[in-house]
Amino acid sequence: MVDIERVVTLDELMERVPEDLVRDAESRRMEDAEIESKSRESSMSKEPSKAKRIREFLDLHPESRNRDAVESLGQYGVTAADVANVKSHIKRTEGSARSSRSSRASSTATKSRPETNNSTSMTSSGPTINWKELDAGVAFVKAAGSVQRAQHLLIIIAEIKGC
Repeated sequence: MVDIERVVTLDELMERVPEDLVRDAESRRMEDAEIESKSRESSMSKEPSKAKRIREFLDLHPESRNRDAVESLGQYGVTAADVANVKSHIKRTEGSARSSRSSRASSTATKSRPETNNSTSMTSSGPTINWKELDAGVAFVKAAGSVQRAQHLLIIIAEIKGC
């Protein structure tokens, strides 16, 4: 059970605290905020990062080896691992942009393609495949996740049918 007479409201508590303590606490809080903002500003240097330096070097010298980049940018603390990481990141971002473009292109090509039963020859002496079969093949590869996975699944299916 709570003793109502002993309950103190926030206003009563604030009246009891001396004003100089409140001012001191507020000034310390302001000083801490200023120190924190200055440390953030100093940690964010104006110099470019190692990754940015590597990207700029690779833009200027696309055929260069990792060793060349390390020799040129070694004064900034760039290592071969840094160069390899940046190159890997560049390849991943370019690959994802390419794959999203190609998937958009294939989906628009599928929509604009007439639903006729025209046959297209893969080679002059090879089998003929119609658009429906080609669309089914594309859907299978998409469902499998990759061409390699689809090929692996086809090999497994062929082995099962052979038994």
